[in-house]
Amino acid sequence: MARKRLLTLMFSAIFLLCFVGSALAAGPARRYVGSSTAKGAIYQSSYRVDAQSLTGVKSINISATLYEKGRIGTWQVVSRCSNSSQMQTCVASANYNMKPGKSYRLDFSATFQYSNGKSETITGSTSH
Repeated sequence: MARKRLLTLMFSAIFLLCFVGSALAAGPARRYVGSSTAKGAIYQSSYRVDAQSLTGVKSINISATLYEKGRIGTWQVVSRCSNSSQMQTCVASANYNMKPGKSYRLDFSATFQYSNGKSETITGSTSH
């Protein structure tokens, strides 16, 4: 009986290690080109997303959504903006008068199409 328990525990440990090893082997998603960045900012009467790549790009596409926290704690879309560029930098911005005492969150993504045919999307979020 003790031998069965020991074997069961050993097989369980091996089974668990196989799954953990597979998950760790995958690791975080890698960027094709590590020199690309996207940053968002919320100001008193506007918001903005800046995207930049230090390597050759065909295009950059930005989309951004501004959320306002409601009375019951849910986030509601209050504004959206987007922009695209065929340069190494791209800016998307819009005006929105932030209400005093309210919380805001800006979710954004920038998709980079590189000259070598590869692409990547960088996402982010910032709050105010």
